[in-house]
Amino acid sequence: MTEFRHVIAILLLLSSNLLHAQQSRTIQVKGVVLDGQSTPIQLASVICQETSSSTLTDNKGNFTLTVPDDLDEVTLKVSYVGMKSVQLSVKTKKQNHLVFKMESNSLTLKEITVNSTYATNKNSISSIEFNEEAIERVQAFSLMDVLNTLPGKQMTPPNINAPQTLTLRNTLGGQYDLNNSLGIPIIVDGVTLSNDANMQSRPVGQRGIGGSALPAVTSGNTADVPFRGIDLREIPVESIERIEVIQGVASAEYSELTDGAIIIERKAGKSPLQFTTNINGGSTNFSLNKGFNLPKKWGGITTDLNYALSNSNPRDKVQEYKRYGASIRWNTIQYKRVRNKLSLDFNTRVDDAKQDPDDASERKYYSKAKNFRVSNNTFIRLDSKIINDINLTLSYAEGTQESFAQWLLNQPYKGYTAKDTTGIYEGILLNGQYLAVEEIIGNPISMSGNLKFSSRFKFGNTRHNLSYGLNSSYANNGGKGIISDPDRPRFVDFNSQNIRPYSFEQTPSMVNSGLYFTDNVTYKIAGKQVHSNLGVRLDSQNGSLAVQPRLSTQVILNKQWNIAAAYGISTKSPTLAHRYPPPSWIDVPLILVVNSKASLYLVYTERFETANRDLKPSKSTQAEFTVNYRNSFLSSRVNAYFKDNRDGFNSLKQFVNFTLPNYSYSYDPTLNKIVYAENGTHTVYRDRGYLKVQNALNSYTYGVDWSVSLNKINAINTSVSTSSSFILSEQNNDYYDIINLENPVNISGENIWYALHTPLSNNKRYVFTSKLNTTTHIPKLGFVIMTNTDLFWMNKQKTKYTEDFQSALGYLDKDMRPVFFTGSERYGIPPRNVRSTSTDQRIIYANFSVSVAKEISKRIRIAVTTYNTWNLHPQSSYTNPDTGAETITTYNSPLSITGGISLKL
Repeated sequence: MTEFRHVIAILLLLSSNLLHAQQSRTIQVKGVVLDGQSTPIQLASVICQETSSSTLTDNKGNFTLTVPDDLDEVTLKVSYVGMKSVQLSVKTKKQNHLVFKMESNSLTLKEITVNSTYATNKNSISSIEFNEEAIERVQAFSLMDVLNTLPGKQMTPPNINAPQTLTLRNTLGGQYDLNNSLGIPIIVDGVTLSNDANMQSRPVGQRGIGGSALPAVTSGNTADVPFRGIDLREIPVESIERIEVIQGVASAEYSELTDGAIIIERKAGKSPLQFTTNINGGSTNFSLNKGFNLPKKWGGITTDLNYALSNSNPRDKVQEYKRYGASIRWNTIQYKRVRNKLSLDFNTRVDDAKQDPDDASERKYYSKAKNFRVSNNTFIRLDSKIINDINLTLSYAEGTQESFAQWLLNQPYKGYTAKDTTGIYEGILLNGQYLAVEEIIGNPISMSGNLKFSSRFKFGNTRHNLSYGLNSSYANNGGKGIISDPDRPRFVDFNSQNIRPYSFEQTPSMVNSGLYFTDNVTYKIAGKQVHSNLGVRLDSQNGSLAVQPRLSTQVILNKQWNIAAAYGISTKSPTLAHRYPPPSWIDVPLILVVNSKASLYLVYTERFETANRDLKPSKSTQAEFTVNYRNSFLSSRVNAYFKDNRDGFNSLKQFVNFTLPNYSYSYDPTLNKIVYAENGTHTVYRDRGYLKVQNALNSYTYGVDWSVSLNKINAINTSVSTSSSFILSEQNNDYYDIINLENPVNISGENIWYALHTPLSNNKRYVFTSKLNTTTHIPKLGFVIMTNTDLFWMNKQKTKYTEDFQSALGYLDKDMRPVFFTGSERYGIPPRNVRSTSTDQRIIYANFSVSVAKEISKRIRIAVTTYNTWNLHPQSSYTNPDTGAETITTYNSPLSITGGISLKL
């Protein structure tokens, strides 16, 4: 409650400033937006950079933008689908009716932007932006292909046969990747695509977070993505106009994040019918896009269709991925002060591993998902003394998911049980020859709402642009859940557990809500222009209150230099899969006997609840500093950052001891069964337990990004850019590894079976990479050739341990309570070997790729991209000093060629 009172105090203070603020007089900036044939453009976006206010043009191309009258000059940016953006500085006191003429995106334009650009704006001081041309030149099969061109990422051949989730500023892999991707929201047209209701997972208590998704029985890959972020394969890029990648501290407006955000704006407005296709090996992608205006003031409609097909091996077509998608967006400006955007989206995904006729085990797998989403955004311009704008965004999404796997087993008889009970009872004896089946059915439902208010005013010598509001999200899953056939289990007694049916309908819903307040302030210090974004969030996530300050400041030193710094705290709530996994049933076999006339399987079962109703949100604290330099020859940017991730989600084993009776048994011919009775002795069963999700993952990350872009060299029509990224990620977990001893150690007359050690996984990983890009553009020919060279300088892991053997810190007593040693005595508990196999990159290597595009008559564009153009595969070798075994590592994927064509009809 103390944190809550602090936030209320801050909000009251800011509100009092608002009430006493000077209400600036305003003037109206008016203009018209036309295309190359002087035809008015409807629904073009016009933004004032100084105030962040925006509007859309009407059906005659006209716009009116209100700005404070004390601004002598403002910068207006006009953008529209398929057009090159126009930016113009306007003298507000002298402006007449402005005319903006826009040109269609074309390789015949004198200047084009086909690479990502850096930006410092109200969202972040370290944003990276992709415009429509930069997205199109990648020839992407999914959003992931575009994001792989980011600094620190590796440009790879398209691969949509396996799930694609994004990580930013992280090198640790494993559970850290799951948490990192979960903490990166994908925000499309103001709506966050939520994965909180995804529960497509086998019991966490049996396999843990990392191994719970049902894998394809043919390849071992899974198509489901519980416990992590959105699968980016499901997001085609042909409908996207702009992407902003926030890698560092985000504005307080954004919730449910720890490691950045991806902000996507889709195309809206009149555009020609465009057909695009890309082909790479066994993968093909088709898309169809069209935008058209409606009569009178009914605005415009934009439609998109997308289909993708991929075979991991085109020769047999056993493993196949399909994606179907359709979208329709209706933009209206019914009144001068009101605009509305209604979006309907539908997509289907099928990952299918078909049964191979030559496979005697009859293995088969599929994962299917259908999703529907409707969202609506309403913008109202009030221009009142207190509130200038109101923005309301509502969204509803529902999907169906089905994961299925089968495998014909040929095994010996096995004892088995699937009862939901606790106690000793007789199980069943399974004939080991049957068609085993696993199936999970989900019905995820997500809803969200965001109400935002904006106020712009002057207070003394400072100019303020306030954004404040509230948002809320809802997640539920009403699927049938884990469907288990007791006569056909895939696994028996796996980790001392057998799967029982579990309905997701038993899962409670989840609601997260938050308030936020941000103030974009413009002022001067010592004559230098300063822009600050001062914000704070208060979120209620899974019953936990989290206060999250987000602060950033940019100082413009002169026309060449500016510096910026940011600090922020952010949190991400656990998903339904984290909070409400199925219970764990530990089965302890007591008797398993079979003869020619009878059989008996006697088993003890105990049920353990694994729900985590009190699981805390994961938390990230970040700080970053940026220096920007620009002159007539080049621009350069250095960004240094630090990130402290705490309370990440991990599954840790809970050990349980069972003291159970021993039995004598014999065959009774009169009863024709095996009879049994307790013999008065007992056995303690150890090394059994279940995995439970906990806030047990911590790490630090330090990094530096440096980029340099040379302006176009006109003599050769070529521009050059380079970027380098150094990242050090360090595991900093504070839990203990529990090691089951092969032989007990007697301490104070008590037999000790479990030793406590510091985590084996507390390591550091260093990664240093660079990119070198060139772009040669010949406008007269409508031709562009781009090269990309990825350089991999270093990727190595360093353990925190200086010795190969690690002494125990303590032990678990007979009641499974931790006891820690206070002196040097270890009472005979053997040390454990902590030497690990080296996975370090042992050579410096590179990967070279080339993209070529040619435009014909501004309507046809043909493009070819080659990955690892020279088909180079450098190798390194490592000999294990303990075993003498040699490991040879080969770098770079084989040569891959993507060809594509785009037609505007």
